[in-house]
Amino acid sequence: MPDAPSLALRYVACDACETVFARPDDPDEPTACDRCGARPLRDLSGVRGPDAYFAP
Repeated sequence: MPDAPSLALRYVACDACETVFARPDDPDEPTACDRCGARPLRDLSGVRGPDAYFAP
């Protein structure tokens, strides 16, 4: 399935309101927090995949 979209997720954290978001791994995704609007979001670089953040 070469034309199938990627289901990879990336996790970002907002240090201003201490919220973590799971977002599609899309470079065009907005860089402001969905909750408080603060910039920039911190990429949790060691965490990838649908369950990686929530599973030990």
